[in-house]
Amino acid sequence: MADATQRPDARATRRQALRHLATFMAGSPLLAPLLLPQNPTGQQVQARQPGGPGQQGRQGGGGRGDRADVVRPPAYRDEIMKVINLHEFEAIARKKLSIQAYDYIAAGAGDESTLQANREAFGHYWIRRKVMVDVSHVDTSLELLGQRLEHPILLGPVGPKNLLNPDGDRLTSLGAHQAKAVVVGATPNVVQELAKDNNAPMWWGASLGHRNQSEAITWAKRNEDSGATALCVTVDYPYTSARDRPSRDKWEAEWLRTPNYSTSDGRVTFQAGMLDPYTPNLTWEWMKWVRGASKLPIVVKGILTAEDAKLAVDNGAQAIVVSNHGARTLDGMGGTLHALPEVVEAVNGRVPVLMDGGVRRGGDVIKALALGARAILIGRPYLWGLGAFGQDGVQRVIELLQGELRIALALSGAVNVKGAANRSLIRPAWKSYKA
Repeated sequence: MADATQRPDARATRRQALRHLATFMAGSPLLAPLLLPQNPTGQQVQARQPGGPGQQGRQGGGGRGDRADVVRPPAYRDEIMKVINLHEFEAIARKKLSIQAYDYIAAGAGDESTLQANREAFGHYWIRRKVMVDVSHVDTSLELLGQRLEHPILLGPVGPKNLLNPDGDRLTSLGAHQAKAVVVGATPNVVQELAKDNNAPMWWGASLGHRNQSEAITWAKRNEDSGATALCVTVDYPYTSARDRPSRDKWEAEWLRTPNYSTSDGRVTFQAGMLDPYTPNLTWEWMKWVRGASKLPIVVKGILTAEDAKLAVDNGAQAIVVSNHGARTLDGMGGTLHALPEVVEAVNGRVPVLMDGGVRRGGDVIKALALGARAILIGRPYLWGLGAFGQDGVQRVIELLQGELRIALALSGAVNVKGAANRSLIRPAWKSYKA
């Protein structure tokens, strides 16, 4: 006779076996006609199917059944779907890139203290969520420079997309088109070619400035004629910065233009202690040059202080991007999220303010919006997506961040982008909130 202490386990095992049998029978095509419920006319009632990629619906759990009100991001092949947040793309891209290419993208200037500060700044604020708010309809859309956007996530201007993928410019633009993101700094001939098949994204022209009026005018007209909807000038790069990792790798300029690391002339772009000019004579005069050549809005990127914010607006900027160039220029500056309130206050609503630097989560976007940003830009995250999975990786990065933003808007009670533009939605982590 079995020991009495074993009997409950035996009964549990029999119950489990019966459940497995019932599950098998329910899924059998032979027995389904007998098991499916019928309506009064005698017809079988088919179970609802969960929504497919990018559609509403999911397979329910906990007895809730299938849900028609669940918004899913699009689905991709298994290796992409295993990546569940923006942080994880970097490790995958790193395995596929050379040391030199990875270090060039990942590196910040100097000791990389500003690079660290960009990310850490988001931890210096807490979200003050609102409850008992109807969040049935969450909306990530917004108006920016006369355009209606699906979400406040823009792809920031980065030069060497071909480092991550030989067809990087085109794949980035295709991914942005599918994910409905603005590309800041798309290549004009690439987007013109994509436009023939209606695959071109919304895009802005982007430049690090020009040394003379003729170059500026040519650039502005070319971008406007090619379909850009704004012109973005990055004003914080008069000289190439001191970056230890590329210097240690003996980084050469031709690596940006060819698939071969070693070049015949041996020119070293990053050499420790070298002063390498790019646009050292760039001044506010540039704004007059371009304003006379194009009717497109001018966006000034690289503003970190109230003084420069006021000068930018006074000289015709129609939007400002708070940015420290991804912490790739001058080390020792604070995180851009900390600079954002100063710039927003100085602008005083005259033009929209955007920001980049360290955004990795939907909650990060909420904090930027609450501090006055109209939208945010990302750089390294979509480059890692491109390096990891090409076009699909770019799309997945944008869609994951938008999905997390939807969640954050709902759970914070902000509901939409306009609702998140409220300073009372956050507070500094180091002190209690005061109205």
